[in-house]
Amino acid sequence: MKEKENRELLSEYSLEEIAEVFVRIRRENYLIHMIPNGVSVSLCADGLAALGARPLMAVAPEEMTEIVSQADSCVINLGQLTKEKQEAAELALKQGAESGKPLVLDPVGCGASRFRMEAVQELLNMPWRGILKGNRSEIYSIQQGKLTKEGIDSIKERSLTRQIPQARVYLVTGETDDILWETGKTEISHREGIYRNLVGTGCLTGAVAGACYCAAAQIVEETQERSQAVQIETEAGKQGGAAEALKSMKLAAVATSLAMAYVLEQAGKAEGYGRAKNALLDALEQLSEKNFLEWLLWRQTCSDRIDTGLWQLL
Repeated sequence: MKEKENRELLSEYSLEEIAEVFVRIRRENYLIHMIPNGVSVSLCADGLAALGARPLMAVAPEEMTEIVSQADSCVINLGQLTKEKQEAAELALKQGAESGKPLVLDPVGCGASRFRMEAVQELLNMPWRGILKGNRSEIYSIQQGKLTKEGIDSIKERSLTRQIPQARVYLVTGETDDILWETGKTEISHREGIYRNLVGTGCLTGAVAGACYCAAAQIVEETQERSQAVQIETEAGKQGGAAEALKSMKLAAVATSLAMAYVLEQAGKAEGYGRAKNALLDALEQLSEKNFLEWLLWRQTCSDRIDTGLWQLL
């Protein structure tokens, strides 16, 4: 079943289409609004700029509706959660949903305290379409409604359920990334040794997802227009619109997962913590160049050395 699911997901996208996401980000220079985590705000801003996007980091509830309406997408990071930040997140999701913005929610450490868990559940109960990005511990806590002593550490042993809302895609990060949606699941296995314990890379993944979501939505929309597959005024068109939105979210999640695998691999080649961080940012800048596509093609040719996962099915 796993191989079938992986194959079905991959058949929707070519390597060139995945690489095109990052070419599009640099060309369109999307404005990505992020409600940031103070621990990682600098890395996320630098990372978005390296991609070619424009970062905007607003936190005040008083300006949230106005800011979100101007942005191309909104990423909500719940690290260092406060009541004021929760209010800002609610306003951002509401405005984003009403205006059809790509939305990404990162429930940082949601299993660490009851306050965080309740806040995240309230946000998830709001009507919005988008990507929920978290590590295995965070997503497990959300699905089970339980606190986890492990906090933000990833939990390898715990399995995740398929209880995914229709309008959402879950990007679950770890040594193997899980991409979950209402009717399916796939895994993207990463090479051993690419992980570097750099503070903020999880938050950066959410920021990258926000930029990828903008590009993916445009790419999928243009593809649908060319094929004339969606007629908005018909019931079939409405269903097609929902399918188009889901395909955009899945493409964004796949592109984000593969991009972070690439940049972490480049960071892993550097000696020293500071050099690794700079190498990561430099690698983000390379995603819109031929380097990334060549890396994808190289990984395709040596898939027999990779654990069972998406790469074996390229």
